Amino acid sequence: MISQKYINFAHEYSVIAQKIMKKRRETMDQLDHQLLAIMAENPTESYAKIREKLGISIGTVYLRAQRLKETGIIKGFQLILDPKKLGYSLIVAVRLNVADTIRATKSLELRPEIGTVHLLTGEFNLLAYAYLPDVDALHKLLQFFHNELRADRVEVQIIIDTPLQRSVPIPPAASASSSTKKRSKTPASKSSKK
Repeated sequence: MISQKYINFAHEYSVIAQKIMKKRRETMDQLDHQLLAIMAENPTESYAKIREKLGISIGTVYLRAQRLKETGIIKGFQLILDPKKLGYSLIVAVRLNVADTIRATKSLELRPEIGTVHLLTGEFNLLAYAYLPDVDALHKLLQFFHNELRADRVEVQIIIDTPLQRSVPIPPAASASSSTKKRSKTPASKSSKK
């Protein structure tokens, strides 16, 4: 028969292990940062190639990538398209001031020409990016802002070019454990630190 002392020990050990695993899931180490850097550079990179670059097993790559998705660090992958090749000759950034930002945001979600909407502080409370085929489409969009959203102020900037487009920067790892320090000395890791 199993003693109560053993059962209590097993339970305490289980609770401690769960806390450690939860903390581990919530924190990122240097290997996570290296994995994110590779995935940010090329989101379609296969786990096999990532494994080669980092010198770890494909299972480790998979589990770490899954954990980064589950914790919300990786929110998804995005296809970057060339708007001009799709017939959108006019890309605009529009700053708006509306009374009801929640209603306005919901209305903007229904407009296929709107790509991104940001809530702002300052003189304007919304910033929307729109992809339009021509000036007539811009005119119709401006009418929508005034008539439907009841925007009391609207300011339009035409985007001429996008010389730099980045994702969220990956912060440097706070500290490295001894096992990730060993990995960082591999030739594949040295080349990825440029």
